[in-house]
Amino acid sequence: MRSSRAKNKHPFFTIFPRIKIGRKSKRWAEEIYVFPQSRAVSEKNLLINLNRILDTYDEDLKSDEVIVENATLKTGKTIHRLDRKDRHQEVQDACRIHDMSLRETFLKSCEHVGIPPLAMTYFLDRMASADTELIMRNLGIGPTGAVAVADALARNKSVTQLDLSLNNIQGKGAAAVAKLLEVNSLINDVNLSENNIGKDGAEALGNMLTVNDSLVRIDLSRNGLTDDDIQFFSNVLQTEDSLSVLDLSHNSFGITGGEYLGEMIGNNTSLRELNLGWNRLGDEGVKQICTGLKENRTLEKLDLSWNEIGHEGASSVAESLENNGKILELNLNNNRITDRGMEKIARSLELNETLKVVKIGYNLVTVEGACALLRSLLKNSGSAVEEVRMAEVEVNSDIRELYFRLKIRKPRFNLLELSTASGDFYHFVKPQNPMNVLEDYLKRNKLTFRQCQSIEEEDD
Repeated sequence: MRSSRAKNKHPFFTIFPRIKIGRKSKRWAEEIYVFPQSRAVSEKNLLINLNRILDTYDEDLKSDEVIVENATLKTGKTIHRLDRKDRHQEVQDACRIHDMSLRETFLKSCEHVGIPPLAMTYFLDRMASADTELIMRNLGIGPTGAVAVADALARNKSVTQLDLSLNNIQGKGAAAVAKLLEVNSLINDVNLSENNIGKDGAEALGNMLTVNDSLVRIDLSRNGLTDDDIQFFSNVLQTEDSLSVLDLSHNSFGITGGEYLGEMIGNNTSLRELNLGWNRLGDEGVKQICTGLKENRTLEKLDLSWNEIGHEGASSVAESLENNGKILELNLNNNRITDRGMEKIARSLELNETLKVVKIGYNLVTVEGACALLRSLLKNSGSAVEEVRMAEVEVNSDIRELYFRLKIRKPRFNLLELSTASGDFYHFVKPQNPMNVLEDYLKRNKLTFRQCQSIEEEDD
């Protein structure tokens, strides 16, 4: 049988020395590495934890003068004397595990691998607890720290979700994560947003996708990626068959990037959700995206918000909706779509029978465009639309009438985020059933229907 020492042998672990302690615990020191117990970097937290253990043994010994020098942590630092030979073994072990003499060694080890002490403490805690989710967002680990984390996770058997967002790991760190994902088939969700990974990082991740068949979701948003940076990555995705969720929002893709991504969408058969919001695609870039969308039969959720889409781009979206029978949710918020573009989209929805959610708020749409969309939904008896969001469109009587007609036909339909004349969100109030109103009136006046009729006859 292999010893625990052999199991733990890994380049990342060798930087942590083992404790040299007394005779009674020599066996423990040979089998257990120090770093799983190194979570008490803060001396104050260490003492609080130690005091909690000691309190369980001090209840009946409060009068003993050799037990404690300072009995509380409420003011300043408290240090327990552990010179009693009859202390319970758990107390002695706690003292040795959290020996503050290891502080300097721990800090030097953190400096060696490039990970701040707080991040290292958190990382080691998570590794020791065998959590499936490792979230290390905004811990300042940088490229070198990302390499160390990736090295430690290479043989990990518990983590399935990895979040290294906002750590400035750059291309070097992204390449290390890519190498990790080539050998670790358990991790299926990775967040590398806000890391400035650049072209090198994007290409390393693209190479990884050629051999990895377990990754389901990856977030590369807010990395400042350009058209040139995404070319190789999008080419690889044309034949990718496992990745289902991709977030490329808040980057800098333009027309050329739209061409690369449009070609990828047309050939990809695995993506279910694609976020391209907050880019610079414009009408021409969106046109390329929509060309690919006509051929795609798997994508269900597409976000094109904040992409400077105008009338021409809206026309391209409308044309793709007529030919695509798979998209369930479309986000066109915060663009430059006018009533003219809305009318194009409305006509396409007279034919589409799959789209369920439409978000088209914060555009240049007025009541006229909103009514055109609602009328198209009334015309299409097979429409699947259940939710429309049109923020900053002021509600009027025509919109209310069309909404209630749709609501009668489709009780699950919702029209959200319209505004009042004062700018507040408008909430539709369901009109009361006339028969219910009559019944309520009779109850309040303690009348029957016959009595009501007799009153009417007297009035005549």
